[in-house]
Amino acid sequence: MTTAQRIADYYKWAIENGDPKTADWPLIATPWPTISLVAMYLFIVKVGPKIMEKREAYNLRELLIVYNFALVVLSAWMSYEFVASILDIPNFNFFCQAVPQVRDDQRLNRLARVCYVYWLSKFVEYLDTFFFILRKKNNQVTFLHVYHHTSMCILWWLVCKYIPGGVSFFGAACNSFVHVVMYAYYCLSAIGPQMRPYLWWKRYITKLQLTQFVIVVIYLSNAFRRNCIGFWGNVQLLLHLSFVATMVILFGNFYIQSYLDANKANRRNKQKKHD
Repeated sequence: MTTAQRIADYYKWAIENGDPKTADWPLIATPWPTISLVAMYLFIVKVGPKIMEKREAYNLRELLIVYNFALVVLSAWMSYEFVASILDIPNFNFFCQAVPQVRDDQRLNRLARVCYVYWLSKFVEYLDTFFFILRKKNNQVTFLHVYHHTSMCILWWLVCKYIPGGVSFFGAACNSFVHVVMYAYYCLSAIGPQMRPYLWWKRYITKLQLTQFVIVVIYLSNAFRRNCIGFWGNVQLLLHLSFVATMVILFGNFYIQSYLDANKANRRNKQKKHD
């Protein structure tokens, strides 16, 4: 058997041995729809600013208010549904829960369903980037921003395909709660300059995001150590853990540059004026 045949056989085995709960759900069967959407996103990130270069920036105020408010509502619902789903499963082990591969358990399906909706919401959030490009705010389309949006879609396809439930719920529940706060800020900010006096809490959103990632790293490390969901589940946990660890580093660097270094520069400028 050639190497190409082995790879083809392994791919076929991997595709056919996902979790039966999500096997027939749209976009889950193979990774190619996800890969195509991620490629489309990266293409727009690359060419969008060039297309907008000689155009006027769009004023999307009303659309941004509606969009951000809708994501506040969706994120709040997902936060609730993650918690309600695990409480509905008898004897759910909060710190080390396996993912039974059964199709007809309505309680397990409920948790799988909110995992699936959470994954789909990551594609909706591509609009964050597209709105930045249309408004010619290209400084917001950073490596951290693009890396986060692309990685989450790929990682959560793996979750929905193979482990839609169990300990996977924790990071998504935390992230959904953080997004309630974050998109509420964006919604208020989109209303106009009159809201600026009420938006003093922007830096605390980044602190909340950092705290979230640190907690999720600790939680996933414990689940990985305890071998909660078997070998292949642990492989995906390790990938997820590695991703969240990079987010701690990248968000930590963003916080230092945006707030700590900026505060030091402001203090130095004030000192020079007094001198």
